[in-house]
Amino acid sequence: MSRSFGVVVFLLFASVYSFSQGYNIGIRAGLSQSQFLGPKEVNAIEDYDLNGGFHFGINFQWNFNDIIGLRSEILYNQTGSKYQFFSDDGYYLFDLVNSPRFVFRDTTKITLEHSNAYLSFPQTFHLRVNDKLEIHVGGYFNLLLNPVATGILNFGGETNLQEHSFRQGLDFDYNSDRAGEFNGFASPLLIRVNGEDVDLPGIVGAYYHHDFIVDERFAGIDYGLIGGVAYYLNRGLYLMLRAEYGLKDITRDTGDVSFQEINENGNFVYNRDFDRNFGIHLSVGFKF
Repeated sequence: MSRSFGVVVFLLFASVYSFSQGYNIGIRAGLSQSQFLGPKEVNAIEDYDLNGGFHFGINFQWNFNDIIGLRSEILYNQTGSKYQFFSDDGYYLFDLVNSPRFVFRDTTKITLEHSNAYLSFPQTFHLRVNDKLEIHVGGYFNLLLNPVATGILNFGGETNLQEHSFRQGLDFDYNSDRAGEFNGFASPLLIRVNGEDVDLPGIVGAYYHHDFIVDERFAGIDYGLIGGVAYYLNRGLYLMLRAEYGLKDITRDTGDVSFQEINENGNFVYNRDFDRNFGIHLSVGFKF
């Protein structure tokens, strides 16, 4: 009886040890710098720059052996980009009291900070170079949760300050804003356009100038490639540096409105550009 009990205890400890060698569960969190990559508007100054964000989540790694492993993760991943647009011939759509919607052109400057939250599912192969260094490659699949942006629109040049120049706040929630929506709590802007007094909202939503929304600006999914390196401080604690490069157009063709062009009927012209995500992530992680 005692011998059988000893065999059972031995097999139990052996199976636990084998499981711990074959699998790892971990956590990871950190900061990121990301931006959109894509073509720029012609005859205008347009730039996408890096913007800060963060990420956190859990992971599960299956170790084929002591060197190679396959890791699956579930992350909350905040990406985005700083955006700047400047044109001497931009436009604004005014609703005048005694006339139909009117297109007025003048110097236009827009600054926006985009922050798009994703539920991210990275899959990576990990190669342990030595006790301290590990490299990994793979891909990711993202589901868009909440794309938002905040910024400022400056319209009109210095020579026209008494006529139609103004500064308007931008507060965009691309998934929930409705056509024609503005922030009613912000102080209104009173300006003159073509000799008429015009009230403008102080802060507008993502689709303020739209009569209806053809498509929300950002696509619901994203996917791309991953490459990175991890440095282990001890057996479980590590620092990770990772780059992500998107392979999918994240902006919908009928949601990406030009800030410079409008057609002869006063309707929007859409940028049918291929815009992708690019990000650099610095993380602290621990695997058990």
